[in-house]
Amino acid sequence: MKSIVLAALAATLVSGTAVMAQPNPPGRNEQDRYENYRNDPNVHMTTPRYSRGDRVPEQYRQNQQYVVSDWQQRHLKKPPRGYHWVRDDNNNYFLAAVTTGIILDLLLNSH
Repeated sequence: MKSIVLAALAATLVSGTAVMAQPNPPGRNEQDRYENYRNDPNVHMTTPRYSRGDRVPEQYRQNQQYVVSDWQQRHLKKPPRGYHWVRDDNNNYFLAAVTTGIILDLLLNSH
């Protein structure tokens, strides 16, 4: 009985790896997978979604042009000690920790 169970288990493991090891279909290149969609004006590509606890991307944290110093004029609340407001290219605002970039609060621009 034990040998039947072991044989069935071995057959399952071998057949599973054969399915996973199949190559891409001929003529399919992974790098240009979305190229047709990016160039089509009728297709709207969404921007990344962020929420509390996520990390603001490095490109926004390291570049001072994205740090919001006039938070009062933009009707944002005063950032607590160790935090600052950062905006992205879509005018979304993130209250993020200066050292880690962890988002405490956010104000998303709705188009």
